[in-house]
Amino acid sequence: MFEINNAKIDVQGERLLSIGRLSIQSVKTIALIGRNGSGKTTLFNYIFRNRDKIAGCNRIELVPQIKEKDTGRSGGENTKSYLQQSLHKNARIMLLDEPTTHLDEKNVQWLINKLKRSPGIKIIASHDRHFINQIADEIWSIENRGIKVYPGNYDKYREIKEHEIKRQQDEYKQYTAKRKHLEKAITHKVNRSSNINRPKNKQDSDFRQTGAKPYFNKKKKKMEQVASSMKTRLEQLEVKEKPFEEKSIHFNTGHIEEMGNRIIFKLEAEDVFVNDKLLIKGAKLYIRAGEHIAVTGPNGSGKTTLFNHLENKYDDETLSIGYFHQQLESLENDKTILENIMNTSMYDETTVRTVLARLAISGDDVYKPVSITSGGERVKVQLVKMMMSEAAVLLLDEPTNFLDIHTIEALEKMIREYPGTILLISHDRMFRDNVADTTYSIKNQLLNENIEIRGKNEREDNLMIIETRITEVLSKMSEGTTAELDQEFQKLLRQKKDLTDS
Repeated sequence: MFEINNAKIDVQGERLLSIGRLSIQSVKTIALIGRNGSGKTTLFNYIFRNRDKIAGCNRIELVPQIKEKDTGRSGGENTKSYLQQSLHKNARIMLLDEPTTHLDEKNVQWLINKLKRSPGIKIIASHDRHFINQIADEIWSIENRGIKVYPGNYDKYREIKEHEIKRQQDEYKQYTAKRKHLEKAITHKVNRSSNINRPKNKQDSDFRQTGAKPYFNKKKKKMEQVASSMKTRLEQLEVKEKPFEEKSIHFNTGHIEEMGNRIIFKLEAEDVFVNDKLLIKGAKLYIRAGEHIAVTGPNGSGKTTLFNHLENKYDDETLSIGYFHQQLESLENDKTILENIMNTSMYDETTVRTVLARLAISGDDVYKPVSITSGGERVKVQLVKMMMSEAAVLLLDEPTNFLDIHTIEALEKMIREYPGTILLISHDRMFRDNVADTTYSIKNQLLNENIEIRGKNEREDNLMIIETRITEVLSKMSEGTTAELDQEFQKLLRQKKDLTDS
C-alpha cells in the first residue's frame, strides 16, 4: 500500500510540487519523468522521510542518483554494486533515482531482468526511454508543479501526449475560426446599423420624411441589439491558448557541402591503444561526409579511445572537428551562456537563442554565468556551442547524460536536422536508433558494423509473455502465497530458463 494525500513540497520557501492524491494499490513499476529541476529527486527524499505515513512501514529502500565514489571501481561497477545491495534487501517499496547511469547495455538488461523478478512496488526516475518501455506499468509525469498519471509504458505515454497536442491544436483552430467569424459579423452589423439612417438619395430622403423614419429607427435598434448579443457571445467565448510551436532551425551548410560525399575518416587495419594496452585490433572504418554513426560496446571496450584516436589522427588536417565530452573544458565559467556560444558561433544571436530555447534555456537564462549553471545546463550549452560553430564533424561522447527525456527528444530532432558528420557514443538505445544511420560495435577487441535483421522473433515474443506472467504471479504472491501459485511460479521460471538457454 502506498498513498500520498494533499502533499505540499517546498524548497527554500518556494512551492515545487503540489500533490492531491497518489496511490498504488498493487505491485507495479512506476516510471517517474520530468524536466531537470522539476522535483524528481526531491519527491523521492520526501517519500523516504515520510515512509511510515506514506507506506505504513519502514521496508522502503532509496537508491540515490549521486553515489559515493569508489576509486577502485568504474562508474558502471559502482552503480551496479549499489543496485545489487538494494535489490538483495527485497524491500516492499524501492525508489530508484536514475539507476541506469553509467551502465552499459548488458548491465541495463541485467537490471531489467532483476526488476521484473523483484516483488514489491518500484518507483523509478529515469531518462532512458527503452529502459522505461521494458519495465513500466505506469508513468508519473511532473507537469505544472503537479503529477499526472498515465497508464502503460513510455510509448503509450507519448501516444497519449500526441493525442493531447492534436486535440489542443484542433481546439485552438476552432476557437480562432469562431472568434474571427463573430468579429466579422459584429463589424458587419455595426456598419449596417450606422448606415441605416443615411438616405441613399433625395427620393429616399423624402420617403423618410413622410413618416417612415420610426421604421428605420426600429430597424437600427434591432441591429444594434444583434451586434450587442454577438459581442456578449464573443466575450463569453472560452479562450484557447495557442499551442507551443517550435521555430525551425536553418543550419548553414556551405562549409559542409564543399566536402561532398568523400570519405573523411579512414582506418585501415589499425590497432588502437590506450597506455600501451591494445583495445581494438585491426580496426577498419570508412566514414563519408554527412553520415551519422553510432559506436557501442561494453564499458572499457575502447569507444572513447577510438574517438581520441580519430581526433589525433586528423588533428593536422583541414577538417574542423568538434569534440563533446563530459569534462566540458571549452566552456568559460566567468562568461554567460550566450557569450560562450557566440564566441565561436557562425550564426546570429536570434538563431542561437532559438536553438537554446529548444533545449529549455530561454529568456534571461541566456545571461546566466556558466559558473552557476547546473550539470544538465552545461551539457546543453556545450552541445549548442559545437553545433553553432564552424565544425563540420561532431564527436559526441555520451551527450545525453544529465539530460531529461524532453531535452533528449529535442536534441534528437536537432541532430537529425544537422547536415554535418556525427559520430556518437551512447548507451541510450532509443537515442541511437533515432539519430544514427549506421551502428558499429566494439566486442572482443574487434570493431564491426552492426547489421540487424528486423522481423518477428518468436523466441523473444514467448520470453516476453512468460516474463509478463511471472510479474503477475509475483504480484499475487506478495499478497499471500499458495501452493498453486508457487507451482506456477516454478514452472514459469523453468520455461524462461529453457528459452534463455536455447
